[in-house]
Amino acid sequence: RIILWLEDETDLADANYDGEVNVLDMTQIGLIILGRESELTLVDEVDRIVTVKKPVERLVCTLAHHIEALRILGVSKDIMVGVPSRLDPDFFPEFGEVTGVGDMPWNPDIEIILAQDPEVVILPSCAGPYGYTADEETELLESAGVTVLRFCFNQPETFSKELEKNGYVFGKKEEADEFIDWHEDIVNSIEEKTSGISETERPKVYCEWLPYQISEADDDIIAAAGGKDVYEGQNGEVSDEDVLYKDPEIIIRPVWQGETGYGLDPGNTVRLEGVRKEIMGRLSTVTAVEEGEVYLISSQLWTYLPSSGCRPFAGLCYLAKWFHPKVFSDLEPQAIHQEYLTRFQGLDIDLDEQGVFVNPPLKGS
Repeated sequence: RIILWLEDETDLADANYDGEVNVLDMTQIGLIILGRESELTLVDEVDRIVTVKKPVERLVCTLAHHIEALRILGVSKDIMVGVPSRLDPDFFPEFGEVTGVGDMPWNPDIEIILAQDPEVVILPSCAGPYGYTADEETELLESAGVTVLRFCFNQPETFSKELEKNGYVFGKKEEADEFIDWHEDIVNSIEEKTSGISETERPKVYCEWLPYQISEADDDIIAAAGGKDVYEGQNGEVSDEDVLYKDPEIIIRPVWQGETGYGLDPGNTVRLEGVRKEIMGRLSTVTAVEEGEVYLISSQLWTYLPSSGCRPFAGLCYLAKWFHPKVFSDLEPQAIHQEYLTRFQGLDIDLDEQGVFVNPPLKGS
């Protein structure tokens, strides 16, 4: 009907992204629906039009999030010929023998990557520390004949779209749909409730990743949970006097792997308690400290790169519970986290027996 001008064109109708909608596009769409396409053209997360030959048999992932997302889809480990050099052995126990391609996702070792003879390399789409991007690495790999895709999988608002695209790339559409339905049900059920919370009912939230260091990467997840970031839209360092002046009602501190993580005993919270005590000592007069509303959360459940994962939805659950405990009295963040590990990551991890992710722990978690 589009070809005959009976309906308006859509972006998806131009299946090969050549600027025209014709019979070739209709044929390609039919093959995609049947899962029989020999190549797929898509737009990645930096708006690059990329054509991928299928099936992908030799893949390099440069960010842990890439592996985690592909594990959600059930993509075989056997096609991954290169991975980040430092992976959490408790979360990625099966990748110890796979070639490491460097520690820094935005600056991987191109020589090692090319030595693996990859068909496809996934690089980060979002900027890293100090604004670093993988643009130069993209050009180097493409000049060597390697197909490059750019994705990050670390933001709740873009995660479903990224996973859906990769479901098509790797022939795992059903698996993508299953997870997206589960993920969207969790996120939407929270946002439906918080969208009706007025500005006056939203607690003032101060989030720092180190003492007085702030990031606008916190804004969306705090807003989605029903809070109001007192430094919305800002990055960098703030003064203690200004934090005291803003008088936050809740303080959030993402903390790094080692202080938290899957390899720790649930009772091993001494380091977290020390961090919390330090915060409460230097900000002793703000409302959040006076009311005991100071919370630490693992970077693995947050949005920061490269230390986070595909699990900010679990972090969102904890924030919602902390910000509005009465509204979310039935929400069980640990149970949601556990289902994700078991059902979508295939990990034999019992969160009652191992792992530290928040402090103080939720009652009943």
